[in-house]
Amino acid sequence: MAMTPHGLTEADVVAISAAYDEPEWLRDRRQEAFKAFADLDWPTNRDEEWRYTEPRRFDFGRAIVTAAGTAPPRGRGVVATLGDDLDGMVRIVDGGVAAATVCAEAAARGVVVTDLATAARDHAELVRRSLGEVVPPATKLDALSLAAFTGGAFVYVPAEVELRHPIAVTVTAAGDGAVLPRVLVVVERAAKATVFVDHAGDATATVVEAVEVVVGEGAQVSVVSVQDWGDGVDHVGSHTGLVGANADYRSLEATLGGRTVYLRPDVRLDFPGGNAELLGVYFCDDGQQVEHRSLIHHNASHTSSDLVYKGVLQGDTRASWFGNIRIEEHARATASDQTNRNLILTDLAKADSVPFLEIFNSDVVRCGHHSSVGQVDELQLFYLESRGIPRQEAARLLVFGFFAEVTDRIAVPAVTDVVLAEVEREIRSGPTTLMNQRRR
Repeated sequence: MAMTPHGLTEADVVAISAAYDEPEWLRDRRQEAFKAFADLDWPTNRDEEWRYTEPRRFDFGRAIVTAAGTAPPRGRGVVATLGDDLDGMVRIVDGGVAAATVCAEAAARGVVVTDLATAARDHAELVRRSLGEVVPPATKLDALSLAAFTGGAFVYVPAEVELRHPIAVTVTAAGDGAVLPRVLVVVERAAKATVFVDHAGDATATVVEAVEVVVGEGAQVSVVSVQDWGDGVDHVGSHTGLVGANADYRSLEATLGGRTVYLRPDVRLDFPGGNAELLGVYFCDDGQQVEHRSLIHHNASHTSSDLVYKGVLQGDTRASWFGNIRIEEHARATASDQTNRNLILTDLAKADSVPFLEIFNSDVVRCGHHSSVGQVDELQLFYLESRGIPRQEAARLLVFGFFAEVTDRIAVPAVTDVVLAEVEREIRSGPTTLMNQRRR
């Protein structure tokens, strides 16, 4: 009988661990996560966290894929554009790691880029202290991820090491089924690194993922996650950064494909002086449903954060954004802000934008939120058309300008051009019929 998320048993978890030849401590951690999984309920649309995205869109009855599939390296996207300008790469295909490499210069400086099973054996203490600590098994799906993850990637950058080039993790859904990748990134004190996580694949698949990023004291880490799935993929993921004292964490979520994408780009500011910048762009087309639900947790004094997410919708689609800034009573002198803007191109598109603040003390430097859902400005269109630009092309130019507030802040090699190229491809994939500005 096929192993599925819905029918997962403890014996299945032990079998997965044995298949990857994992050490005893990791098998035990999987079993602990399974106990949490067994005690937790499956999400329903009665849960506040799933009020906008129907959990039944995800098929958790698909067989869990436990072996690496076969797929050629992706020919487009951020990672493909970088070519050989990488300090390391892990290729996850379906349920396993197809390849893992690290350049000689980075390896000589103590950088580790490998699959999680190998890391758990060869670098046990590094993995043991962080795996499941940033994204703990607190929800049904996060518990599922820790108990039954298959393809796993581990990236480690030692203290005071500054990488010249990014490290890439590619996740490919090449075959039908349930795919459970997990990525653990640990960057030590005063180090500097950029990590790309590139998702693609045209299979009929359910992807349950966790990306854990540990940012050491004084370190600088940028994480770029691109969701460019085909129309048959449903993806739920927790992407969380734990930011050390006086450290900087920057994340970019670019969601451009997939039938259903539900992401939690969270950040934990647990140490004084930590700073986080969360950027996001999403382009939704016919049949897609996308939700980004972010928690910025100020759990220490003198921490700061800034979030800017922008989305464009066309066709019969829906996008939801929920942003929560939580400032604890003991977290003094914090500064935070969040912005979400949505541009609606067509009549059937719908966007939800919900900013939320939980402030438990009065010693706040600043805390604000900004939210909007609107249409293409007819005056701007008229201006471009009066200069001889066709209406559809003018709309595309305005979309690029709309995204500029985010793309201009990325400051990561190749990312801005690739994101805009992918957006342009999405726009040109079908005719855009701009909504009637006079509709009631």
